[in-house]
Amino acid sequence: MIEMKDIDIIEKEKKYLESCWKLVLGKSSETNLGGMEGDFGGQSLSEMNGLLEFLYSREYEYGSLYDGNASGLGVGGGEGKEGKGAGRQGSSPSVFNWLNKIRKTFPKKTVEIMEKDAIDKYNLKEMLTDKKVLESLEPNKALLETILNMKEHMNPDVLMSAKRIIKQVVDEIKLKLEEKVSKKFSTLINRTKSSVYSISGELDFNKTINKNLKNYDYKTQKISFENIYFYENIHKKNKWNLILVVDESGSMMDSVLYSSIMASIFASIPVLNTKLVIFDTEVVDLSDHINDVVEIMFQIRLGGGTDIAKALSYTSGKYLDNPHKTIVVLVSDFYDWDMKKFYTEVAYILEAGAKFFAIGALTEDAKGGYDKQAAKKLASMGADVASLTPESLADWIKGIIM
Repeated sequence: MIEMKDIDIIEKEKKYLESCWKLVLGKSSETNLGGMEGDFGGQSLSEMNGLLEFLYSREYEYGSLYDGNASGLGVGGGEGKEGKGAGRQGSSPSVFNWLNKIRKTFPKKTVEIMEKDAIDKYNLKEMLTDKKVLESLEPNKALLETILNMKEHMNPDVLMSAKRIIKQVVDEIKLKLEEKVSKKFSTLINRTKSSVYSISGELDFNKTINKNLKNYDYKTQKISFENIYFYENIHKKNKWNLILVVDESGSMMDSVLYSSIMASIFASIPVLNTKLVIFDTEVVDLSDHINDVVEIMFQIRLGGGTDIAKALSYTSGKYLDNPHKTIVVLVSDFYDWDMKKFYTEVAYILEAGAKFFAIGALTEDAKGGYDKQAAKKLASMGADVASLTPESLADWIKGIIM
């Protein structure tokens, strides 16, 4: 027997599903499901539908996000193709208000999806030249990629805002990774030996106290420190050269970002002498900017061709003086116009005695498309081949230098 409370639950579930379908179908739901009266999750169903329509109605029309009706957003329409007041072209403020309203109306994850769709599908890229709209967008990796693709179209004022957004995204990722990586390399200090020179940066607390106890002031009950002792770095006189050679083709955006961040983290580790080389058909050595990831991001050019052999040849010529203490990390999808030349350069590095690691993807989920046949060939030549998370790369580097 069905009780009243069960009927109430069924009715609430039915109403919830009806509201979901109304938002999915939009105006076309009116015939069978009725109008947009009422609310959904505490928000006006009608307003939610208007915000969705403002974006997704473009799926059935030709034009950009500018070309839509801004009615319902409290901003009115702009000047259209037919003359003043005659068209349906929304203005920059229309989109700005839409962005503000979706943040107040939808969950954060939904907002990120809508912003991504607006950028990727409905030409919101045009809006990145508007400082006010740009600064209102949610900083994330998708927006970072779009900014990098659009940076040449931005005036200096907008560019400064774009750099602040990129810095925010980069700093957030780097902060999480830096702590994890630092812990991994903290074991590379000799806790049996220490000196007054800050080599490892880690304080030998016990020795510092013991050596300065003679300076204890009984009146103030304080120790006056003459010398402070730090643990010695195990590899302080025997650094490894680490060269990250990174493919900047369009499909490698996430890998470029994580490679640049990891290069800056590795550069802070005393046992590593880290360099960063970026390439497409040309090679750019960004080692001088290795501590400024934002500057690195603005130096890269997503897309274009790929010449892996040229990048590896540059690396060999400049950084292979001590091959037995050198690690070359190639981050690429392994697609190259001259595979024979590519393999020849890899063979040269391996035969010289350097460690060679080929990474098909360096991302937070270790997923990415790459040439599987090339990966097999590289592995057969003696290279280590994998797709990795940044933390896994740190583990691999640590395993080599230990």
